[in-house]
Amino acid sequence: MRSLILIFIFCSSAVFAEVDTRQISSKPKEIYGTDHKNIGLTIANGGAGPTGILRALAEDYLEKSDAKYSIAWYQDISTNSLKHLKNGTIDVALVYEKSEGDVAQKEGWATNYAIIFNDHFLIVGPKKNPANLAESDSPTEAFLKISDFGKKNSGKIFLSRSDESGTNIKEKSIWRSAKLEPWSGNESWYFKYPTFPKTALLYVDQHELYSITDWGTWLSSKGSLKNSKIYLSGGEDLLNPCFALLGKKPRKEALEFLEYLKSPRAQKLIANFGKDKHGGLAFFTEAAQMDFK
Repeated sequence: MRSLILIFIFCSSAVFAEVDTRQISSKPKEIYGTDHKNIGLTIANGGAGPTGILRALAEDYLEKSDAKYSIAWYQDISTNSLKHLKNGTIDVALVYEKSEGDVAQKEGWATNYAIIFNDHFLIVGPKKNPANLAESDSPTEAFLKISDFGKKNSGKIFLSRSDESGTNIKEKSIWRSAKLEPWSGNESWYFKYPTFPKTALLYVDQHELYSITDWGTWLSSKGSLKNSKIYLSGGEDLLNPCFALLGKKPRKEALEFLEYLKSPRAQKLIANFGKDKHGGLAFFTEAAQMDFK
């Protein structure tokens, strides 16, 4: 069976793997199913994979469909997934940056747009809170405070993944709303670290920095965090929807898996994922629900 390549974009110890997220992955991070030599679906994802949601969805789909193949997860950010889709080397992309998806559809090489679930961005920082962020701040106001503090102090203050991932694109949009572009200069307080979400968050915690991350990553890393807290969360400004795009001529297997992801069965799995391990807290909200209830 020709491998179906499927892209999921969604997006421990304090050991930081030197993985540059700007590079496209060439081999699977994990394989789900019993026959690892017969891979029929290939999933790529940057941030949601480490939470375990991809494993849960893949294993549920294999059981439901009685498929005789395995599913592989490739860890990639949204921008690289769309490059794969445009080149015809993948069949399905699940990405977070809608503007890039809109361009892909307009140019005719991406189809079958569908929201699959919602993740939620967070602005986090050290418990000491030297920049004096407040829960009543807007994202723009919080970033202005971080910038003002950074300009008056030496050393790293804010971590940017600086990799054109969905998280990095959201971060830049907030800076632009504050009429700032710290990535374009040599600001010592603005630390660029192109890596995956969990590694970035662990670094933020160890070095007591401010940053933007997502709820799924926070919840899956919470047991390892000692110095950080959430300052801003919730609302439309920090919504992080994950949506699917298929290629120009999608294969039958891709269409069937997409229908599963949109089904009540998969949506229920998404809405309940993590509740059994995190005191009733879910990692994501289903496609039709913006905020947690």
